[in-house]
Amino acid sequence: MLKRLWFAFALLVSVAFISAAVATMTTQMIQAKTSGKTSAPLWVGHPDGSKIEQPTVLSRHELESEDHAADVVAIEQVWNLYMWATDTDNGPLAASIFTPDGVFQHLYNDGHGHFLPDFGIVAPGDETKNMTPEGMHGSGCVLRGRDEISQYKRTGQTNPLPWPGHGHHEMPNTMVKVSDDGLTAIMTTPSIQPNTADDGVGHLNTNGYRAWFKKTAEGWEMAELYDVLDHPSVTRICDANGNIPKTFTPVANQRYKP
Repeated sequence: MLKRLWFAFALLVSVAFISAAVATMTTQMIQAKTSGKTSAPLWVGHPDGSKIEQPTVLSRHELESEDHAADVVAIEQVWNLYMWATDTDNGPLAASIFTPDGVFQHLYNDGHGHFLPDFGIVAPGDETKNMTPEGMHGSGCVLRGRDEISQYKRTGQTNPLPWPGHGHHEMPNTMVKVSDDGLTAIMTTPSIQPNTADDGVGHLNTNGYRAWFKKTAEGWEMAELYDVLDHPSVTRICDANGNIPKTFTPVANQRYKP
């Protein structure tokens, strides 16, 4: 009799435990679903210079981090360092912020939610396909690896500038989303570039950036960066296969002018 009672009691306890566990898991699933948080990993498939990840409408929880405050600050600091390197033509410094296999792509925002290859030369056969209301856009400028990125960011300078020239990158707001495991992140930001020419005439450019970050033994580094231009552009310094020319040709105290 006592044995049967013991088994009955044990069965009731087991059922209660299982029910509580199921209820807890169900609650967690509902909370995760309703919160809109992205589970780890946050992204896969980067770097990849052969494809363009088109933008999608993102929720608040896909654009910002409600936690991981230290990682957000660290990523913003790395990004600020990259912009300083860009404004001072410091190619090696800019390249050091990327992973060794990092990719840097230039794209055109067509104004309707699509990214198109941009900058660089117009590839043969693209002359009739690359027209926009503002003119032609390039067929792509893709830099792969630190050496190519370093050469590109030097803009022909033998040595980096000690202080930015008369052009500056300003980010009015920066959104950083860190994955739940704290190992990957996506940064999205618009950019404004006020610039004053040597004759004193000023002008303003606008664009945006989307970057995929990875936490490495060296800290946060960019696996891939999209420079998304609001105005189409054609240059002669790169194409979809990297820099033109392929080797660095320094010109002392002279900035590249498209």
